[in-house]
Amino acid sequence: MFLVEYPRFGGIDLVFTWSDPRKEEYVGDVIEGVSLDYDMAAVHAWPDGEPAPDVCAGRSPDDRKHYKVFRYTSDCLAVGYEPVPGTPFVFGPWSDYMRLHLSPPHPNKVDEEDWYNYLDKVDEVARLYGRRPVEASMPKSGDRDDVAAWVAKSHFVVDTSIREVWYLPQGAPPDEIRLLELNDRVVGNETTVEPMDFGLDLEGAPYRLLVADVSSDQFEQIKCDPGRLPPGWFLDGGKNWRRRGA
Repeated sequence: MFLVEYPRFGGIDLVFTWSDPRKEEYVGDVIEGVSLDYDMAAVHAWPDGEPAPDVCAGRSPDDRKHYKVFRYTSDCLAVGYEPVPGTPFVFGPWSDYMRLHLSPPHPNKVDEEDWYNYLDKVDEVARLYGRRPVEASMPKSGDRDDVAAWVAKSHFVVDTSIREVWYLPQGAPPDEIRLLELNDRVVGNETTVEPMDFGLDLEGAPYRLLVADVSSDQFEQIKCDPGRLPPGWFLDGGKNWRRRGA
């Protein structure tokens, strides 16, 4: 077995896996060759009249790679095992643990460090997702609408913080693509919307690409007052894509 001592929201998860997490591109420390004694039914049993289980993982004094999970810390100490801080979990592949524990923390119950730790984990999984072997895609044609749709989908893949993309062709020159991207990780000037000019190196698509990032709150303000958009930009006639439907 393999063991990863994984920091999570101010604590430690002791993640025991049957397959090597490094084969799934986990880049942290991995303890290999461990063994585990974990009778889940016995450890988590709570008979009437007994105190609630205080689950404790312990390390054998005779074999530093042998672990056992006890119902109580006192049981661990009684047999001479060394208590190991953390909550034990057992999975087959590492990816099963990651899928289970990517649920976001409640914003009112997490401090800044733990929140950014959570975002780091999301970005790590997104990076691995982006490395999947997929067939290279290109715009359906050199038509501006098709190129805009292709750019929007590409941006969802490379930047997980983008929630929604609006394509705003009304009032734009024929050779210009205007995108408004909803991104709540961007902290900018809430009073103005400043587009950035991105190069678009795509054969057969001689377009200028302008992208403006706005928060969800900003976007709600824009819908009430379109004058907050850059000069000459209009929501009317726009098309939008959400992350899941891209």
